[in-house]
Amino acid sequence: MIRGAIFDMDGVLVNNARYHIRAWQQLGKELGKEFRAEDIRRVFGRRNREMLAVLTGRQYPKEELERITGHKEELYRAIIGPEIVPMTGLVEFLGQLKKAGLKAAVATSGPKENVEFVMERLNIGQYFDAIATGGEVQRAKPAPDIFLLAAQRLGLPPLECVVFEDSTAGIEAATSAGCPCIALSTTHTPAELARTSALKVFPDFKSIEVADLTKPTPGRQGTRM
Repeated sequence: MIRGAIFDMDGVLVNNARYHIRAWQQLGKELGKEFRAEDIRRVFGRRNREMLAVLTGRQYPKEELERITGHKEELYRAIIGPEIVPMTGLVEFLGQLKKAGLKAAVATSGPKENVEFVMERLNIGQYFDAIATGGEVQRAKPAPDIFLLAAQRLGLPPLECVVFEDSTAGIEAATSAGCPCIALSTTHTPAELARTSALKVFPDFKSIEVADLTKPTPGRQGTRM
C-alpha cells in the first residue's frame, strides 16, 4: 500500500531543465569552457560537484568548488525567477494527495536554497511533510541515499513511498532504495524512460490520479501502484 509520495524537484515540481542548461552554459562561458546541452542533460540528477567534475574534466579545491557551484545556482535562480511555474497539474495533484491522507516529501540533489526558492515562488510548502537535499547525504544519485532519507523522515518504509522522477540517475536511485517509481518525460523522452525501471511514464501530473497509486501492478511483487 502506498502511503507516501516523494518528489524530485528539478523536472518534477518545475519543468526547468532548459533553465539549468542556460545557467550551466553561462557558467561555462565564465570558466572559459563550452558546455553542450546534451552533455549537461546526460548528468542531470547528480549533485553540482559531480556534474562540474564531469563537464570540466577536473576536480576543484573545496572552497573553489563551493564558490563555483553556488554561483551556478545564483545564475539559475536569476534566469528562472521571472518565468517559474509549477509542473502542469502539480498543485491539483498535491491537493489530492493531502485530501487522501498521503504524506509527501521533496528529495532533491539540489541545494536547500533552491528548495526554499521553489516552495516560496510556487506557494506549495504547505503540501510537504519533509525535505531531503543532496548536501545531507554521503552518496549522490544513482545511489539510493536521498530517497532512503526522505522515506525515513516521512516515517514510512521505502516500499510504501512512490517516487516521482525525471532523470535516469534518479529512477535508478529510487529503485535501489526499494521505492516504486513513476517517471515524468520532461528531461528524457518517453522512449528513453521506457528502458528504465520506472513503472509508468507520464508527461506531467495532469493525467495521474491519486486513486491509481493504490492499485496493484502486475509483475511487481510486493509493490502496489
